[in-house]
Amino acid sequence: MTALRIRLLTAVALVGVLLAVAVPAGAQTVKVGAALSLTGDAAAYGASSKRGIELAVQELRKSSGPRLEVAFVDDQSTSAGAAAAFGVFFRDGVIAIMGPSLSSAALDVDPFAQGARLPVLGISNSEPGITEIGTFVFRPALTDMYVIPRLVKRVATSKLQPKTAVVIQGSDAYAQTSGPMLAGAVTAAGMTLSKAISVPTGTTDFAPIAADVKATDPDVLLISALAPEGVPLLKAIRAAGYKKRIIGSDAFNAQAVLTEAGPAANGLITGAAWSAATKSTANTAFVKAFRKKFKQTPDAFAATAYAYTFVLARAATNGGSASQTAMQTQLAAITGSKKVSTILGAFRFDANRNGMSPVVVQEVRSGRFTLFTQ
Repeated sequence: MTALRIRLLTAVALVGVLLAVAVPAGAQTVKVGAALSLTGDAAAYGASSKRGIELAVQELRKSSGPRLEVAFVDDQSTSAGAAAAFGVFFRDGVIAIMGPSLSSAALDVDPFAQGARLPVLGISNSEPGITEIGTFVFRPALTDMYVIPRLVKRVATSKLQPKTAVVIQGSDAYAQTSGPMLAGAVTAAGMTLSKAISVPTGTTDFAPIAADVKATDPDVLLISALAPEGVPLLKAIRAAGYKKRIIGSDAFNAQAVLTEAGPAANGLITGAAWSAATKSTANTAFVKAFRKKFKQTPDAFAATAYAYTFVLARAATNGGSASQTAMQTQLAAITGSKKVSTILGAFRFDANRNGMSPVVVQEVRSGRFTLFTQ
């Protein structure tokens, strides 16, 4: 047993009595913890999620529903940081936890939330194995297994008609899982996988990889990597002269990636649960409110965190605020016909507590996410 697990098990034991305490029935203030990556490799994603949650909480205060009191703790993009954050929430007796940002951290720390019978929502966790941890673990975020095949097939059957592909897999834990999914989706869509490239840990010079891609010259390039490797990869590949379309994994949906990559991001195609370009009354209002509050356009991580906060509020409204067990029951009830209307569209959990909502395919044009229409 690792030192991390020993420390967290100790924390769970110390607050076990506190976790069993129920919130008085009908209470309108619901204490929630949010373990998000505000520093470290996943900071681009955690910061966006935080802004989405903050806007949702602000809007909920104006409604007749429950008031969410959200405590944000930086998980530092690590399992140890997530463990420390969970320890804070266990001590404070929250009704539910949102996060941590990275799937790798969630796989390490969610078992302790399950052991404490404390609902946890993986608002940005897309890797396999999350909800298998137990019935108190929910993953509202769309899984890579759900998004990637639909994304790749959409591009494969578009007017682009790509026949060959190269897949680049980053060195981070996220890429180690989603990279093979991209490769599998390529062959499933009828394309030829010309080459699969793995980025060695610690790589700082991406020019040789870019040169390899340019020499192979696939009809489409697919990349799975977090922002610290994804951005320099985009820049190096474009600098090498590769001008064709690039398909990026979910990690490329952050506005920070577009900002840092600049013109190199143009032509990037991603699959997401949300796009700013989607036309609906609710979505237009959200984008307007977000821009007013934060002086920037929201990305998919902000929008999904916003939507999932309202899903959590729905569960609380239906009686989930009474206790952690009641919250688990009400979250699990958001399934089948009992969907929640969100800016993502109709949202529900499947039988395994994974989020289900429409998949949107985006393309970056002139530095902005737009709908992929080819």
